[in-house]
Amino acid sequence: MPPLQARKRPLVLVVEDDPALGDVIVTALKDDGLDAKLAQDGDEAMRDVDDLSPSVMVLDLMMPRRDGFSVLRELRADGRISNLPVIVVTAIFGMSERLYASELGAADYITKPFDLDDLVGRVKALLQPTRA
Repeated sequence: MPPLQARKRPLVLVVEDDPALGDVIVTALKDDGLDAKLAQDGDEAMRDVDDLSPSVMVLDLMMPRRDGFSVLRELRADGRISNLPVIVVTAIFGMSERLYASELGAADYITKPFDLDDLVGRVKALLQPTRA
């Protein structure tokens, strides 16, 4: 991955422990003109956040070692990265999980299975400058 100053396109960090699904998401984002990198667990995701300064994170909740809620809590506690937009993509349909993700600052919540074009559109919407 190029250093931050050399990067021309926004970087999306995809955090997904299923490598096949992660690769599909990364490919769809790249096909739409974005840079994307796959992290396969929460520990790798936090290292990548520090090293790569992504513009958006797509985050699975159910992962080994450090789950998505733990990653969200850590992101929000770190003042340097507390505003990183996060889209939760998960198989968990429960309202309590959806509300908890929102309380932790998730920008969006998508349940699996999902439409790739919809996910890419939501990522791109988060990358747009806010309008006053």
